[in-house]
Amino acid sequence: MIRGSERTLSRDNVFITGFSGTGKTTTGHEAARLLGWQFVDTDDLIVESAGMSIEDIFSRHGEEEFRRIERETLASVARSRRQVVSTGGGIIMDERNRAVMERAGVVVLLEARPDTLVRRLRQQQIDEGDDLVARPMLDANDLVERIHSLKAQRQFNYTRAHWTVHTDFLSPTQAAEEVVRGFNMIKASLNIAESDSAKIDDPDLAAEVRTSAGDYSLWVGWQIIDEVGERILR
Repeated sequence: MIRGSERTLSRDNVFITGFSGTGKTTTGHEAARLLGWQFVDTDDLIVESAGMSIEDIFSRHGEEEFRRIERETLASVARSRRQVVSTGGGIIMDERNRAVMERAGVVVLLEARPDTLVRRLRQQQIDEGDDLVARPMLDANDLVERIHSLKAQRQFNYTRAHWTVHTDFLSPTQAAEEVVRGFNMIKASLNIAESDSAKIDDPDLAAEVRTSAGDYSLWVGWQIIDEVGERILR
């Protein structure tokens, strides 16, 4: 489904957001493969640049320092193009991060129900020996309650994404196909909006007529007949 503001794209990128357990990494890898683009994980870049794990950054320097590093990492990544970027679950809480992603590409939210998230996170612990302490924001005695609480805090900003994919019953490939479909639809709609804005800037454009057979423009002005052919082509 389409969500969020319709801002003109400056670059080709897909930024995947969502809660831990929604499948951002696996879906992002597959979406990058389908598009023929590079896959980037901002958490991996943070670990690489800081020379320590995310949980160590939290424990030694606090969440505020982690968010600063996260913000700078995102801004750096957004300077490139043709990327599928998996972001941290809380990155959308900072208005500056949202602005960077919206300017640089399409923001796609991966969504899942809390019971799905709990099941997936616990399965990861079994399959991969994935300790939930590696996700400092989920470090709590009651995981279910913590997920409900965090999702409630973030939900409004999550829904500001351009496109949402519910992954509860989708395989990574199916979810990635929906991500790519969303990117193509959103990009097309934003390009149309940009084109319409350019037409509005034409002082002689009196109306844009839309019919089932096609669209056409009406210009009214003095001594513009010689320019009509060029305008129609444009």
